[in-house]
Amino acid sequence: MYIDIKAQSHVGMVRAVNEDMILADNRLIRDASHAIAYDLPQGKRAVFALADGMGGHNAGEVASEQVLESLKDFYDRLPDGLSPDGLIEAFSKWNAEIHAQVTEKGDKEPACHGMGTTLVGFCIYGNRFYWFNCGDSRIYRLHKEKFSQLSIDHSYERMTGRSGYSHLITNCIGGGAESSFLDMDEVCPPVTSGDLFLLCSDGLTDLVSDAWIDRSLKTGISASQLVRMACHSGGHDNVSVCLVKVSE
Repeated sequence: MYIDIKAQSHVGMVRAVNEDMILADNRLIRDASHAIAYDLPQGKRAVFALADGMGGHNAGEVASEQVLESLKDFYDRLPDGLSPDGLIEAFSKWNAEIHAQVTEKGDKEPACHGMGTTLVGFCIYGNRFYWFNCGDSRIYRLHKEKFSQLSIDHSYERMTGRSGYSHLITNCIGGGAESSFLDMDEVCPPVTSGDLFLLCSDGLTDLVSDAWIDRSLKTGISASQLVRMACHSGGHDNVSVCLVKVSE
């Protein structure tokens, strides 16, 4: 399996601090670009994720980094041979644990009070692909020229159908919430050569339509070009994009 990764995390045109962070190729990316391609041996695991520190809360950048550092460590320590249900159960347990840790840090440190983050990503485990999501950051898939959103936004707008509330989320890690949950499922239909996955924060999707993203991905647009489009459209939030293409 050949993996081609292109990622960029940008502060945008308005914010002073970048609260977004990307985990790709076992490294954390913020205020930087990263591109690499390599062969992933049969049975080898990998995880790609994006966290958007919650705007309007203190230390969102601390929360996003804490969660991705924890995710990397958790995934590295996972035993081999878990069933799909066993893997999803392990992720769910980890999500509850990291939610408690972020909440505890926010309670103990005044500078971090109320901090929280979204989380979206996908992983390769046992030669199977799984996506996961908490919040309103998104994962899209381009599969045989069909573009679709795999994640479901945990937002007030989606829950109620009322427009104008896109920034009110109903689920997150930390952020003063009593609990947190993780949507997770196996990617279906199965991944085939040429599939392209897009992880992004709402700094992109609030300013660039799905239709435009769909057309652009089919022409081979890069992560940095997607970020530039959001910045040219106002860039009122941090913008982070991670593209992962899978091929034989």
